Amino acid sequence: MLTEQSTDVGFVELLDALPDSVVWMRALRNEANEVVNFQIDYANQKAQDLTQSMYQVCVGTLVLGDNDHIKAFTEKSFQVMCRVLETGQPHEFDFFNPQLNGWFLMSRSKLGDGVLCVTREISSLKIAEQAHRRQTNLLNSVLDSSLNGIMSFASVRDDAEEIIDFTFLSANKAACRMVAKPVEEIIGQRLLLIFPGNVESGLFARYIETAETGEPTRTETYYSHDGLDFWLDISAEKLGDGFVVTFTDITVQKLAAKVVEQAATELQTIIDTSQTGIFLFSPVYNDDGELIDFRFRVANRQLAAYVGQQPKAVIGALGSTWFPEFKTNGLFDRYRQTYETGEQVRFDFHYNGDGVDVWLDIMATKMGNDVLVTFADYTPLKRLQQQLENTVTDLQRSNKNLEQFAYVASHDLQEPLRKIQAFGDIIQSQYASVIDDSGADMIRRMQSAAARMQVLIKDVLAYSRVATIQETLSSVNLGQIVNDVLTDLETPIFDKQALITVDKLPTVQGDAAQLRQLFQNLLSNALKFSKISTTSSVPTITITNRRVHGRIMSKMAIPAIDADRLFHLITVTDNGIGFDPNQAERIFQVFQRLHNRSEYQGTGIGLAIVQKVVENHQGYVHAEGRPGQGATFSILLPVSSQA
Repeated sequence: MLTEQSTDVGFVELLDALPDSVVWMRALRNEANEVVNFQIDYANQKAQDLTQSMYQVCVGTLVLGDNDHIKAFTEKSFQVMCRVLETGQPHEFDFFNPQLNGWFLMSRSKLGDGVLCVTREISSLKIAEQAHRRQTNLLNSVLDSSLNGIMSFASVRDDAEEIIDFTFLSANKAACRMVAKPVEEIIGQRLLLIFPGNVESGLFARYIETAETGEPTRTETYYSHDGLDFWLDISAEKLGDGFVVTFTDITVQKLAAKVVEQAATELQTIIDTSQTGIFLFSPVYNDDGELIDFRFRVANRQLAAYVGQQPKAVIGALGSTWFPEFKTNGLFDRYRQTYETGEQVRFDFHYNGDGVDVWLDIMATKMGNDVLVTFADYTPLKRLQQQLENTVTDLQRSNKNLEQFAYVASHDLQEPLRKIQAFGDIIQSQYASVIDDSGADMIRRMQSAAARMQVLIKDVLAYSRVATIQETLSSVNLGQIVNDVLTDLETPIFDKQALITVDKLPTVQGDAAQLRQLFQNLLSNALKFSKISTTSSVPTITITNRRVHGRIMSKMAIPAIDADRLFHLITVTDNGIGFDPNQAERIFQVFQRLHNRSEYQGTGIGLAIVQKVVENHQGYVHAEGRPGQGATFSILLPVSSQA
């Protein structure tokens, strides 16, 4: 037992000089050798200094005290000291003493039949530890709040000091989430044990290089190993004898970029297969800020083909590189105007230079900071137009010649014909007595031939006048036209007791005079070629009208362009002598007759005039007939947009 009286003075002074509180408490036992209390047998000066403001620590003081209040306060300490005494296992803990406003570390260990308690103030250490913990927590919070995965590693070397692996030191939440591993499964583990795919992916070699040389590394890689499948943007920096790696899952961006790339490829394919030229111009400035050229940002095959190149060769080049003359032929000024004003323009342009001679329909539109240009090459149409214009010129010249012929026919040809008729009349009236019957017959024949010649000249003149439609078209009421024609034909209608029925007819855009000729000829023919009148057969003529689309007229050669066009179908049907169906096309030819002149008078021009009038009005005509069963003439005239 250690007592104050028996302690060597030198040793006591040594203990009092210690910065730690030292107290030895002897166990007090009952008759059954059970520990019932502990009594302080020694306390150094530090122990007394620490406790003087709370309670008196001196030799003889009992742990459990001599009253219930103290006993309740020290009961837990008593139980711990009993355990230390019985087991011989030391007990150590730290605690904060509010009265001393400090942190302390107490160590209890068995010494003889008692317990030695050593207490050290650790406030400064505890404060530093708390500061370190706060700093660590703050850093961990920052790392865990990062969207990037962050891990640190220490190198694992062999006997030759070569790096053979790395050990996980830390990993933030984002890193654990991305690799689908909880932090406790990876910290302290080797990299290649958990993620051996780092070798095949090439990342392990990069990490070794960074750890050995200190050179940072960064790469984008597709990692499809160890049950993982994603794109990573990885950066590694040396840290001690290891490295820290920062990585981001860029799978979404990569997939989006792939979609954009695919869309760009599809768009390029679309514009390359377009028959329209398409290109995008970006402005080019000089040092003075003046717009001096444009650069191709996008170009399709149609554009590149003009210079015998593929689009890749044109894209990125200046416009003046491939098309030098566009700077001086007016195109550059047009594109600059669109770029500077934002005004969309469309114009026709004849590009004749740089080995190119084409007619283009061009549209320029400002799009962002660029100019989008689309163009259609209509050179074949332009060439055709020029040919048509030449043909029109020739036709106009031919028409003038025809007009001159008509004039000659109406004056120069008819004048001698009138003289023949006049001299014939004089001979018949003044010299009939001296001419025998044979001579008189010859004169009658001459007069008849002259009359037929006069009719023929008039019909030729009529045909020449309908060869082209007049420039001035107007709304023509066909019902009124037919009524006027019927009025002119009152005499033959009365003579033949003909029955004529007319539907309500439409109003069309056309030449009234020509349309009158059309119905005049059709109705005259129907009356002329009627059957010989009998009590059972009255000449009947029916005119009907309805609207149809061109495609349903299968018996007419309607071109595709008019298949869906709306027409007035006007039919003129009679019950006359009819005609052979094989002659349906022939009857519309000039001077074509199906009957002898002795049977039916006429020149064979009337139906040719009908066909020409219909053609002048962009219509179609068709004839059907059966011998002895009459005929039907079907006429298609376009429905006016105003109808």
